[in-house]
Amino acid sequence: MALELSKTNGTTKNLPASREATVEQAARYFQEVAHETDDLRRQLVQAKSDNAALKVCVEAQSSQITMLESRTTTAMIERDKAVEAKAEYRTLLVSIQAQLRAFGVEHEPLVREAVEQD
Repeated sequence: MALELSKTNGTTKNLPASREATVEQAARYFQEVAHETDDLRRQLVQAKSDNAALKVCVEAQSSQITMLESRTTTAMIERDKAVEAKAEYRTLLVSIQAQLRAFGVEHEPLVREAVEQD
């Protein structure tokens, strides 16, 4: 017996009721699986979109961290140069002070006591 689809309701002719129920159940199951597949595809697209957005955020944060590390390194280099210059000036001034003492040159104290004026 050949199976033919009925033009009126999409069911097959000459099938017993139990097989007709099986066909309907299989069609319903197929539709449920197709619906679940569509939902999973939408979730996958959303997850990929969220992942791309998070990657952009991570790259921006990484770029900002790199910039801050660069600025910190630059500031440390400037600080080291300033400390080096201060050490050179201090050495120079101590040397001059030692020479002045050696030659007995009188000098004014750097801090004078305040004289009360009435």
